[in-house]
Amino acid sequence: MKVKFSYLSAFLGCGLFLASCSDDKVAVSQVSVDVVISNPLGNEIQVKDGTYTFSNVSTGEQKTIPYGASLSRSISLAEVVDGLYNVSFEGVAEYTYLETESDSEGNISEVTKSAEVKIQGSQQNVEVKGGSTSLNFTVYVIRESNEDLVFYEIFPTGTLNPETNKQYNGDQYVILHNNSSETVYADGLIFAESEFSTVLKNDYNPNIIDEAFTAQVIAVIPGSGTDYPVLPGSDIVICDNAMNHKEANPVSCDLSNANFEWFTNSTSTSVVDADNPQVPNLEMWYNYTKTIWILNKQGNKAYVIARAPKGLTADEFLTNYTYTYHYTLVTGAQSKDIIGYKIPNEWVIDAVNLSPKNKYVWNVTGNALDMGFTFVGENSTIAENVGKSVVRRVSYTTVDGRVVLQDTNNSTVGFIPSSEALLLNK
Repeated sequence: MKVKFSYLSAFLGCGLFLASCSDDKVAVSQVSVDVVISNPLGNEIQVKDGTYTFSNVSTGEQKTIPYGASLSRSISLAEVVDGLYNVSFEGVAEYTYLETESDSEGNISEVTKSAEVKIQGSQQNVEVKGGSTSLNFTVYVIRESNEDLVFYEIFPTGTLNPETNKQYNGDQYVILHNNSSETVYADGLIFAESEFSTVLKNDYNPNIIDEAFTAQVIAVIPGSGTDYPVLPGSDIVICDNAMNHKEANPVSCDLSNANFEWFTNSTSTSVVDADNPQVPNLEMWYNYTKTIWILNKQGNKAYVIARAPKGLTADEFLTNYTYTYHYTLVTGAQSKDIIGYKIPNEWVIDAVNLSPKNKYVWNVTGNALDMGFTFVGENSTIAENVGKSVVRRVSYTTVDGRVVLQDTNNSTVGFIPSSEALLLNK
C-alpha cells in the first residue's frame, strides 16, 4: 500500500546457475540481469543492498539470494530446480539531492545530501529453462508508513447456515484501520473492486497497470470532508447489509452497527437489496452488475482504497477516467474494444490482491501498490472457504495502546491468509 510514490525503472540483476536437486545430470540454466536505473525525478540513485527471492510455483520452495552476490555479471549464486518461479526483490537504495541552506550571515548555498529509501519489485511466472534466462524488473520506492486508512480485514466468503446447510448471503464486510497517529476523515474515500481476475491473465492492450487500477465497482464514502472522523488506531466497518445476521444465521455476525453499507439498485424485480436507513450508504460511482453486488466469493479479485482529488464528482470521474482496451481471444482474434474505468495509482492509499493459493496467476495491480497476494483458501471452492477472511498482521502496539498494522506494500507478508473472520460469533 502507498499514497504517493516515485518509481525506479530498473533491471535488477543476478547471474544464477539453475540445476536439479537430484544426482541426475540436468541442463544448467543461467539467469543474468544488469542493474540499469532510470529515475524520473532526476536524483542520482543506486541500489545498495537487498534480497532476491525465487519461489517455485509448483512446490512452494524458496531460494533467497543476496543482492551483493550479483554485483558482477554471470556469476553462480545458487542452484535451484528448473521450473516456474515467482521472483521478487526487496532492498534499499540511496539517492542524492540538493538542499538549500543558509549560514549565520545569511549566505545561501546548495548542499548535496543523501538518503535511503526502501525499494521492491516482482515478476510472476518466470520460466527458467533452455540454458539461459533474462529477468527484467521494475523497482519502486515504497513509503515507510501510511498516514491514512488501510485494510485491516477483508471478508468476502460469507457464511453457511448450519440449519439449512445453504450458503448465507449479505454478511460480507471490510474493516479499515487508521494506521496513523492523527485523526483522519473517511469522507470521500473510494472503495473499489478490480475488473481483472488474479487467476486469469490476458494481454490487455494498452497495458496501464503501472499507471492505474482498472475497477468494475467504485463506491465512495459520502461526506463533506469532516463528517466521518476516524481516531488514531480506530476502525470503521463497511458491509453489504447492515443488519444483525445472527437472527437468520446463528454462526454469522451482527453488522447492524456498521459504519457504512453498500446498496445496489437492482434492476431485477426478483432480487432486492436490503437497506438499513440508519446506516449511511456508499455512493456508487460505478457498478458493473445490474443486480446485487457482493464481494467476489472465490477470492480472485483485488481491492483498493483511494482518495480522489477534492471536489471530483461521479460524473466528472466517469467522463475523464475511462479506459478503452482489448485483448487477444483464444481464437487468436482481438476482442472488441471494452470501455472500463481507471483509478490512477497515485490516488491509491492501500491495495490487496486476493487469489486462491493454488490458482494464482498474476497481480492485477502494479507492483508499486502491492508486490504479493494473499488468500482466503487454498482453492476457490466457496463451501470450503466460508467463514474465512484475510487479516492484516499487527506490526506493534504503542505505549498508549494504539495498534499499528504492517504496512509493506506486500500482501503476502502483510496479511494472515485464510483467517477466521474477526466479527463472526461476536
